Amino acid sequence: MKKALLILAGLALLVFIFSLSFSQTGEQETKVDPKAELAKSIERGKALFNDKSLGTTGQTCNTCHPNGGNFDDLGCKYPKYWGMAKKVMTLSQVVNWCIVNPLKGKALVWDDQKLTDLTAYCASVKPAKK
Repeated sequence: MKKALLILAGLALLVFIFSLSFSQTGEQETKVDPKAELAKSIERGKALFNDKSLGTTGQTCNTCHPNGGNFDDLGCKYPKYWGMAKKVMTLSQVVNWCIVNPLKGKALVWDDQKLTDLTAYCASVKPAKK
């Protein structure tokens, strides 16, 4: 009986310690300012939008889409039918299409921060149309 009580007390202590570690993790996550993080992503995306290293042609995204593409539909609501590719695409897919085709670069993988940043910048240039 004494042994069982010691085991139960040990388990209770482990549960308590485990719950403390979760609450501390949650507190640390709430200290992040989502708006500031998005602003940083947009700034990185703007820099990439003007970066010749995305391709091999010496051009940038800004070559075809001056001022972040505010004259065209980069900020439109996606997914949508995209005429140049002749299919429905997401904004990330459109960004990669441009990197691979006009810029002659390598497509960015779906979880690459560069793709996220470029997409965030393109979406920020003008509000999405409904």
